[in-house]
Amino acid sequence: MRKTKREISLGLSAERFQEGHHIIYVYNDDHERKKTMARYLQQGVLEKEKILYLVDDISPAEMKKELMDLGVDIDENQDDFDITKAHYACCPDNYFSKDFMLGVVGEYYDNAIKEGHAGARGAGEMSWAVKEDHADIHELLEYEAALNHILNRYPLTTVCQYDARKFRGDVLMDILSVHPMMIVRGQLVKNPGYIEPDVFIKEYKDRMERNNAGSQ
Repeated sequence: MRKTKREISLGLSAERFQEGHHIIYVYNDDHERKKTMARYLQQGVLEKEKILYLVDDISPAEMKKELMDLGVDIDENQDDFDITKAHYACCPDNYFSKDFMLGVVGEYYDNAIKEGHAGARGAGEMSWAVKEDHADIHELLEYEAALNHILNRYPLTTVCQYDARKFRGDVLMDILSVHPMMIVRGQLVKNPGYIEPDVFIKEYKDRMERNNAGSQ
């Protein structure tokens, strides 16, 4: 694990940011999202990073082709890319495990450094979480909150992509709350509604307890 964080470009503007940001991208336009992700991933190539992409709606091979069509140099950098199905990566036993995924993040970053990469970045499509009961939303929220602590230690720059057409509005608001940065119209901006992870978890659990008590 590296002791100091690098300053990197995310490919979305000329501005450079500290690696290890936890970013949310709420979208309803697939074409615009893929163009934005292509810029982000191609910049990872230029930054000499290991790149993880978790795809949901199409196959890894189809995603690879789409990204290449959008200008991402995958063929010439095959060893730098891991493109895999999000469901299989996040739910090895067919159900999401917060602790398992937090371990994966740290391990992926450490392995990238050991392999000689300058760092690592990832992007994941999250719609699998609302398909066929693969995840408990409460555990997913706790994972997203806890990920902020993990990324402080293992600065894998991360973009979590949430389709606004598939997630309930109240769930999206909670998920937004635990991402310090967000992509809006192709640009990275600070999230004014960000809540520190430990504060969010306490407030969230208190709210759930009140809701459960009120329904009895």
